[in-house]
Amino acid sequence: MTMLSRRRLLTIGAPVAAAAVLCTTVLTTAQADESHSSAAAGTTAGTGIPASVNASTDLASQGAKGKSDSIYFTSQVKSKGHTFGILVHTVNAVEADQRIMSVAVTDETTGWYKNYQVPVAKDDYTWSTEGLNIKMPGLTWTGDAKQMSVQASTPWGALDLDFETKGPAMNYAGTGEFDMLGKRQYEFALPAMRTTGTLTLEGQTHKVSGESWLDRQWGELPLGASNHWTWMNLSLSNGDKVAIWDAVGNKEENSWATVLHPDGSYELAAVKPLADSADKFWTSPTSGQSYPTRWRVQIPSLKADLNVRVTGTKGQEIGAGQLSRFEGTATTTGIYKGKPVTGHNFVEMVGNWSK
Repeated sequence: MTMLSRRRLLTIGAPVAAAAVLCTTVLTTAQADESHSSAAAGTTAGTGIPASVNASTDLASQGAKGKSDSIYFTSQVKSKGHTFGILVHTVNAVEADQRIMSVAVTDETTGWYKNYQVPVAKDDYTWSTEGLNIKMPGLTWTGDAKQMSVQASTPWGALDLDFETKGPAMNYAGTGEFDMLGKRQYEFALPAMRTTGTLTLEGQTHKVSGESWLDRQWGELPLGASNHWTWMNLSLSNGDKVAIWDAVGNKEENSWATVLHPDGSYELAAVKPLADSADKFWTSPTSGQSYPTRWRVQIPSLKADLNVRVTGTKGQEIGAGQLSRFEGTATTTGIYKGKPVTGHNFVEMVGNWSK
């Protein structure tokens, strides 16, 4: 990644300063400099930093220029002794004329797991270019960057959730624009959304509450026989949100992290390749692809040495064929900035990670 190869510390705010550092870039926003407190909910954390995305407007469909237009959330919610991981995802692959809806739920307490993914006909699919208004059979998603609601139904259950953003938006790589194996990507997140509502599983309704991470991405995905990638969204006990990409192609591997602090400032850092420490592989009987379920995540510039492990069942694979991917709940423990931390997250893996 071009941005991660800059061996310097860059502070953007008032005033602007720079100093040398190894494999990390720190972006302190003007907003964080002036307030020294948590950034306003629903605002773009990169205020003062030139950005290619805007959480206030870019929840709307990107239309034809979106290419692979994607929005999804992952949640950790609790109800009467149960901890549930939830994923809801829709993609409008404009160039391929394909649209999908995906829902997955893991009961991390008991190991129960179900997923549901279906193609959606063009005439049945609506995603407004003027705001967050998504409708299709089985899914309704409306609202804005501060508040939204989602209703989804599957053959085995349903959910009705309300979300309230409690912190700043995260622009990946600081600007929301980056290269992924030769393809340009645009991505931001609302990583701290208070979540309440109901989750119905096989006829039993649970009143749930917890936190969600919403991710919005568009651009042409680098799909290819040898390309594969891992994405993690770590919500740490110290309040930091850490988004990790590890993308591997024939001739390159980019492994890097965007860190969002509660005050709205960023740190961008190189991550030791995840494949080096990947362990406890599970091979899907459906796709034949192998996925690790344990990782040692090392970020030297942040003094981070973290252990990430999949929770619930190992078999949290969604889709079939080229669209097969692992979307699993996980926990995080270890050392971060020299201090003990814990956390929770999801792990996405696309492609075959077999050694």
